[in-house]
Amino acid sequence: MTKPNKNSFLVSFLLVIVGTMLLPFVSSCGKGANANPTGLNTQLQIVNLSPDIQPVNLYLNFIKENTTNYTYPTNSGYFFISTLVPPLQLRSVGVAPVNLLTINSAFKANSKYTLFITGFKSDSSIKKSILVLDTATIPPLGRGIVRFVHCSPTSAPLDLRANDSTAKQWKSIAFDSVSKYVQLPVGNYNFTINLSSSPGNIQFQLPNVTIQDGRAYTIYTQGIVGRTDSVAFGAAILTNNLLLKTTQ
Repeated sequence: MTKPNKNSFLVSFLLVIVGTMLLPFVSSCGKGANANPTGLNTQLQIVNLSPDIQPVNLYLNFIKENTTNYTYPTNSGYFFISTLVPPLQLRSVGVAPVNLLTINSAFKANSKYTLFITGFKSDSSIKKSILVLDTATIPPLGRGIVRFVHCSPTSAPLDLRANDSTAKQWKSIAFDSVSKYVQLPVGNYNFTINLSSSPGNIQFQLPNVTIQDGRAYTIYTQGIVGRTDSVAFGAAILTNNLLLKTTQ
């Protein structure tokens, strides 16, 4: 009479063991880009600045990372990535997605990155999109750091100016190029973006920008010079909160 009860107990015990062993696997399968995998602590943000690419999805190591498409000219904000293993791919949205961009650079643990999607799908210049490391040396007390990224296709080289002065690192920045970080004292600045060939020719202004102590910033261009529609030329600023001290 006790034998069936004993068998039932053994079956239940085995099911508990199997379930316990499978739980980590199920959890890892369901882990998305908002998770913080142990030991990685690496974050990425995507800024879609390609006027004709349309919405795209992100794949890392051939696994889809995002739940929301990346569209022009949206900035995703930072999110944790689930793997440091390349490739990074951007694929079109649809039933049969097409790979539009592949980057084979490996990510570093405990770092922050920004992917600027630049250029045009129509002429494949999107393949020159920029993946930049945001983690940098923390500036001295009372200073922040600013860099300039030229993401406006068809535009001539540009200069960045802060309160009517510039730095050599911000001069003659060509399309798809990134300047070095430049230290600035904390305070409010009026940034202008000027043609390098004609320094008095202002293309865009970012007024009353506050530079805070110990922060890193990226000013970037977008759109097409001469357009007045949704892809008109412009600029914006990102705050790249620093994770740790490294050399840059």
